[in-house]
Amino acid sequence: MNTSSHDISQYVAGRRAVYEAIVSGSTIEKILIAYGAEGGPIVAIRSEAQQRGVVCSTMDRRKFSDLERSLGLAQNDSQGVIALRASKPPISLDEMLEGAMASCADPILLVLDGITDPHNLGAIARSADGAGVYGCILPSKYSAPITPVAIKSSAGALETLPICKIPRVSETLKYCKQKGWNIVGTAIPATAPYTAAVYGGPTIIVIGSEGEGLHPSVQAQCDVLVEIPMLGAVSSLNASVAAGIILYQARAQRLSLQQP
Repeated sequence: MNTSSHDISQYVAGRRAVYEAIVSGSTIEKILIAYGAEGGPIVAIRSEAQQRGVVCSTMDRRKFSDLERSLGLAQNDSQGVIALRASKPPISLDEMLEGAMASCADPILLVLDGITDPHNLGAIARSADGAGVYGCILPSKYSAPITPVAIKSSAGALETLPICKIPRVSETLKYCKQKGWNIVGTAIPATAPYTAAVYGGPTIIVIGSEGEGLHPSVQAQCDVLVEIPMLGAVSSLNASVAAGIILYQARAQRLSLQQP
């Protein structure tokens, strides 16, 4: 009986297999290397990955073993290296901006800063799709990979929403501002309530993790920072919940402006 909880077709296991996948140009989302794995092949994998902009992540031995078992791999079959194939190739930032502008007069894009939980990534993508967001921009590092778990949590939205991977969020936002985009970030303390009229024109909404929030350099690029009031003992919402509230507020505000 196959008890795997992952779609094994999205993974490549073994040092030679992973190396060949990289150099052949396969679209790799992330490479997971077991803590302590070393040697010439590992060095070569890291080097090729770095040249091609593929993130390598060192993984705790126990978690790595759990992943091996979930994929139905015998111990040491992976030789300490497993690569996750991308569900679809990401597009460039310019392609994202141009596609969004061609889709409607006042598009919305979503930027995620520090969302590292695949379940959160999927839930946010699901809300984004429902709220009419054109696409999602994710940092290459410090972001949850688009795993089968994330795709399942998104109810398939991650397979249809355009995805762009960028090296640095702050530099990307600076570039987008120069292109005429309005940048709305989430932070505590904020400069405006989330219900304020701040979502006009082509808009990028930036969501940070509930723990760390937006990096100061990212906040500095935002035209306005908004917050959702918390009336109880808990100080913040889960990032996916906060994203859904703000995205639908932006949607509702735009619909009200369209009414005669």
